[in-house]
Amino acid sequence: GVVDCGRLEAGGRRRKRAGVDCLQTRVIAPNKDSWLARQSGRFDRVFIDAPCTGTGAWRRNPDQRWRLDAEVLTRLTAVQDDLLNAAADLVKPGGRLIYATCSILPAENDDRVDAFLARRSGFAVLPADALWRGLTDKPAPPGLTDRFRATPARDGADGFYCAVLERALNDAAA
Repeated sequence: GVVDCGRLEAGGRRRKRAGVDCLQTRVIAPNKDSWLARQSGRFDRVFIDAPCTGTGAWRRNPDQRWRLDAEVLTRLTAVQDDLLNAAADLVKPGGRLIYATCSILPAENDDRVDAFLARRSGFAVLPADALWRGLTDKPAPPGLTDRFRATPARDGADGFYCAVLERALNDAAA
Protein backbone atom coordinates (compact mmCIF):
# COMPACT_ATOMS: atom_id res chain seq x y z
CA GLY A 1 0.00 0.00 0.00
CA VAL A 2 0.91 3.66 0.03
CA VAL A 3 0.61 4.17 3.80
CA ASP A 4 3.88 4.29 5.75
CA CYS A 5 2.88 3.39 9.33
CA GLY A 6 6.41 4.05 10.60
CA ARG A 7 6.20 7.63 9.41
CA LEU A 8 2.77 8.00 11.02
CA GLU A 9 4.17 6.77 14.34
CA ALA A 10 7.10 9.21 14.11
CA GLY A 11 4.59 12.00 13.51
CA GLY A 12 2.82 11.01 16.72
CA ARG A 13 6.08 11.27 18.66
CA ARG A 14 6.78 14.71 17.18
CA ARG A 15 3.24 15.80 18.09
CA LYS A 16 3.76 14.74 21.72
CA ARG A 17 7.13 16.53 21.91
CA ALA A 18 5.41 19.70 20.65
CA GLY A 19 2.73 19.40 23.33
CA VAL A 20 -0.13 18.91 20.88
CA ASP A 21 -2.86 16.80 22.45
CA CYS A 22 -5.98 17.61 20.47
CA LEU A 23 -5.00 15.77 17.31
CA GLN A 24 -6.17 12.47 15.89
CA THR A 25 -4.08 10.57 13.37
CA ARG A 26 -6.01 8.09 11.31
CA VAL A 27 -5.31 6.03 8.23
CA ILE A 28 -8.48 6.12 6.18
CA ALA A 29 -9.66 3.90 3.38
CA PRO A 30 -11.85 6.09 1.18
CA ASN A 31 -15.13 4.43 0.17
CA LYS A 32 -14.45 1.52 2.57
CA ASP A 33 -14.28 3.07 6.02
CA SER A 34 -17.46 3.27 8.11
CA TRP A 35 -15.60 5.57 10.53
CA LEU A 36 -15.68 8.25 7.85
CA ALA A 37 -19.46 8.23 7.63
CA ARG A 38 -19.83 8.55 11.41
CA GLN A 39 -17.47 11.55 11.56
CA SER A 40 -19.04 13.63 8.80
CA GLY A 41 -18.73 17.37 9.42
CA ARG A 42 -17.13 17.05 12.88
CA PHE A 43 -13.61 18.43 12.48
CA ASP A 44 -12.32 22.01 12.55
CA ARG A 45 -9.14 21.03 10.71
CA VAL A 46 -8.31 18.02 8.58
CA PHE A 47 -4.73 17.62 7.37
CA ILE A 48 -3.94 15.30 4.48
CA ASP A 49 -0.32 14.20 4.23
CA ALA A 50 -0.98 12.65 0.86
CA PRO A 51 0.93 9.67 -0.46
CA CYS A 52 2.88 10.96 -3.43
CA THR A 53 5.80 10.31 -5.75
CA GLY A 54 8.23 11.99 -3.35
CA THR A 55 9.79 14.06 -6.13
CA GLY A 56 10.52 16.79 -3.58
CA ALA A 57 13.03 14.49 -1.87
CA TRP A 58 14.89 13.42 -5.00
CA ARG A 59 17.95 15.49 -4.06
CA ARG A 60 18.37 13.21 -1.00
CA ASN A 61 17.15 10.04 -2.74
CA PRO A 62 18.08 10.39 -6.41
CA ASP A 63 17.48 6.71 -7.13
CA GLN A 64 13.75 7.27 -6.49
CA ARG A 65 13.42 8.98 -9.87
CA TRP A 66 13.90 5.64 -11.60
CA ARG A 67 10.84 4.22 -9.83
CA LEU A 68 8.45 6.82 -11.22
CA ASP A 69 6.45 6.13 -14.34
CA ALA A 70 3.10 7.19 -15.76
CA GLU A 71 1.29 4.24 -14.16
CA VAL A 72 2.57 5.11 -10.67
CA LEU A 73 1.60 8.77 -11.11
CA THR A 74 -1.89 7.83 -12.35
CA ARG A 75 -2.41 5.50 -9.38
CA LEU A 76 -1.21 8.09 -6.87
CA THR A 77 -3.29 10.96 -8.28
CA ALA A 78 -6.38 8.74 -8.05
CA VAL A 79 -5.57 8.04 -4.37
CA GLN A 80 -5.01 11.75 -3.77
CA ASP A 81 -8.40 12.58 -5.31
CA ASP A 82 -10.09 9.92 -3.18
CA LEU A 83 -8.45 11.27 -0.03
CA LEU A 84 -9.49 14.84 -0.79
CA ASN A 85 -13.07 13.72 -1.40
CA ALA A 86 -13.22 11.64 1.78
CA ALA A 87 -11.48 14.21 3.98
CA ALA A 88 -13.73 17.02 2.74
CA ASP A 89 -16.72 15.29 4.29
CA LEU A 90 -14.98 15.32 7.68
CA VAL A 91 -14.57 19.11 7.73
CA LYS A 92 -17.29 21.10 9.48
CA PRO A 93 -18.68 24.20 7.77
CA GLY A 94 -16.21 27.02 8.41
CA GLY A 95 -13.44 24.46 8.96
CA ARG A 96 -10.28 23.91 6.97
CA LEU A 97 -8.87 21.13 4.84
CA ILE A 98 -5.09 21.24 4.50
CA TYR A 99 -3.56 19.23 1.66
CA ALA A 100 0.19 18.58 1.57
CA THR A 101 2.67 16.51 -0.42
CA CYS A 102 6.43 16.18 -0.68
CA SER A 103 6.11 16.41 -4.44
CA ILE A 104 7.01 19.19 -6.84
CA LEU A 105 4.78 17.87 -9.63
CA PRO A 106 1.77 20.05 -10.49
CA ALA A 107 -0.16 16.85 -11.29
CA GLU A 108 -0.01 15.94 -7.58
CA ASN A 109 -0.42 19.46 -6.25
CA ASP A 110 -2.22 22.34 -7.92
CA ASP A 111 -3.93 20.02 -10.39
CA ARG A 112 -5.34 17.87 -7.56
CA VAL A 113 -6.56 20.87 -5.57
CA ASP A 114 -8.04 22.57 -8.64
CA ALA A 115 -9.82 19.36 -9.67
CA PHE A 116 -11.19 19.01 -6.13
CA LEU A 117 -12.46 22.61 -6.17
CA ALA A 118 -14.21 21.89 -9.47
CA ARG A 119 -15.96 18.91 -7.82
CA ARG A 120 -16.78 20.60 -4.48
CA SER A 121 -18.02 24.15 -4.85
CA GLY A 122 -18.36 24.56 -1.06
CA PHE A 123 -14.58 24.93 -0.62
CA ALA A 124 -12.21 27.77 -1.50
CA VAL A 125 -8.45 28.27 -1.24
CA LEU A 126 -7.37 30.48 1.65
CA PRO A 127 -4.26 32.41 0.59
CA ALA A 128 -1.37 30.86 2.51
CA ASP A 129 0.61 34.10 2.45
CA ALA A 130 -2.26 35.98 4.13
CA LEU A 131 -2.60 33.22 6.73
CA TRP A 132 1.14 33.54 7.44
CA ARG A 133 0.90 37.33 7.87
CA GLY A 134 -1.99 36.81 10.28
CA LEU A 135 0.11 34.51 12.49
CA THR A 136 3.54 36.11 12.62
CA ASP A 137 5.57 39.17 11.70
CA LYS A 138 8.45 36.96 10.52
CA PRO A 139 9.28 37.10 6.81
CA ALA A 140 7.38 34.58 4.71
CA PRO A 141 9.41 31.65 3.42
CA PRO A 142 10.19 31.54 -0.31
CA GLY A 143 7.43 29.88 -2.27
CA LEU A 144 4.62 31.15 -0.07
CA THR A 145 1.87 32.70 -2.17
CA ASP A 146 -1.75 31.58 -2.35
CA ARG A 147 -0.34 28.07 -1.79
CA PHE A 148 3.04 26.99 -0.46
CA ARG A 149 5.48 25.58 -2.99
CA ALA A 150 9.07 24.85 -1.96
CA THR A 151 11.48 23.55 -4.59
CA PRO A 152 15.00 22.17 -4.24
CA ALA A 153 16.27 24.33 -7.11
CA ARG A 154 15.02 27.62 -5.66
CA ASP A 155 15.11 26.94 -1.92
CA GLY A 156 18.00 24.49 -1.50
CA ALA A 157 15.71 22.21 0.53
CA ASP A 158 13.31 19.39 -0.15
CA GLY A 159 10.28 20.19 -2.26
CA PHE A 160 6.93 20.54 -0.54
CA TYR A 161 3.44 21.68 -1.41
CA CYS A 162 0.58 22.80 0.79
CA ALA A 163 -2.84 24.32 0.12
CA VAL A 164 -5.36 25.42 2.74
CA LEU A 165 -9.01 25.11 1.76
CA GLU A 166 -11.89 26.47 3.78
CA ARG A 167 -15.36 25.00 3.76
CA ALA A 168 -18.10 27.61 3.43
CA LEU A 169 -20.28 28.11 6.49
CA ASN A 170 -23.38 27.42 4.42
CA ASP A 171 -22.00 24.29 2.72
CA ALA A 172 -24.24 21.40 3.72
CA ALA A 173 -23.10 19.04 0.94
CA ALA A 174 -21.43 15.98 2.34
